[in-house]
Amino acid sequence: MSENDFSYLVHDEQFINYCLQRNAADVQYWEERLRQDPVLAREAAALQPLVIALATASQQQEARQQWQLLQQQLGAATAPAPQKKNRIWYRIPAAAAVLALLLWGIYAVTRPTAPLSEPTAVNTTPQDIPAGGDKATLTLANGSRIVLDDTAEGTVASQGGISIHKTSNGQLVYTITGNHQLTDTGYNTIQTPKGGQYQVNLPDGSKVWLNAATSLTFPAAFGADGRTVHLNGEAYFEVAATPHAQPFTVKVNDLTIDVLGTQFNIMAYADEKNSRTTLLTGAVRVTKGDAGKVLQPGQQAIAGNGIQVRDADTEAAVAWKNGMTVFSDADIHSIMRQIARWYDVEIVYQGEIPPRQFTGKIPRHANVSKVLKILELSNIHFTIDGRKIIVTP
Repeated sequence: MSENDFSYLVHDEQFINYCLQRNAADVQYWEERLRQDPVLAREAAALQPLVIALATASQQQEARQQWQLLQQQLGAATAPAPQKKNRIWYRIPAAAAVLALLLWGIYAVTRPTAPLSEPTAVNTTPQDIPAGGDKATLTLANGSRIVLDDTAEGTVASQGGISIHKTSNGQLVYTITGNHQLTDTGYNTIQTPKGGQYQVNLPDGSKVWLNAATSLTFPAAFGADGRTVHLNGEAYFEVAATPHAQPFTVKVNDLTIDVLGTQFNIMAYADEKNSRTTLLTGAVRVTKGDAGKVLQPGQQAIAGNGIQVRDADTEAAVAWKNGMTVFSDADIHSIMRQIARWYDVEIVYQGEIPPRQFTGKIPRHANVSKVLKILELSNIHFTIDGRKIIVTP
């Protein structure tokens, strides 16, 4: 064990009591100890959600055992001998175990002192795939293409009274130059590849974050009649208000999203069964054919054959923008589609993959091997072969 490896604490009974606040003496002891040791305090804060998840799982398991024992006593002439109570925890219900393992994944991936070893499913020759980054291509109205990740910061193009500038932190900013009269500049398209993401600030001040494998087409200068953009893939929007309250509209396949000054996320990949529009603030109207729904903050519109509105997990919907991948009762196929887009890999399934539901968080900056190692803890296995990931039971 490394000198700075504090993972043993998940088995320390005093530390468990401190996390669960169930023994005053242990709580007082650990509060004082953590005040004196900032490094230990940071590690303890990272481990506490894991301890709570494991304890909750253990209580659920014990309750089931007690219920089964009671049923046996009521149905049998001779009651069976009570089972010895497990110490702390040893057996964990499957769903809670997945949560605990993913919480452990966050701790293991992010702690600087003890990096994860390569997953056992990786080939003998070490192979790994780094996370994606800021990559995009801008296509101007005249057809010229600019690879933004290869372009130095500064002005990358000018068209019709609009200056297009790349900032030092990798954003693309459209700015109206001076008092120039805007002319019809045509449409621009910014496109991220698999393994790419990018932020663009539109000429009206609206900000758009593009996820991997996404394209956004928009006029370099919005007209007086409105602001309309076209999206394929996934993007997060912060729409700026304008003096004349120009409407802002997003066209996504056969959907129309009318924006009323707001922050929202649209996920509409071609390989996903449904598109999802998630509203954080303001209001949007989602229309498909003759059907339309107005969302309130905290709601999500799921568009497939029709439009369904439900309460949203807004943290999960925009986690990609904030540097995290968040799963909420997600199946392995849904997770692997996200991995395919962010790491630019092909996913191949071999054999019958057992059904699993995953809930938890994984940092987007982690190499793919670390992500797969966390998922492997639920008895699904992975092999990295070049830019291909093979999934087996």
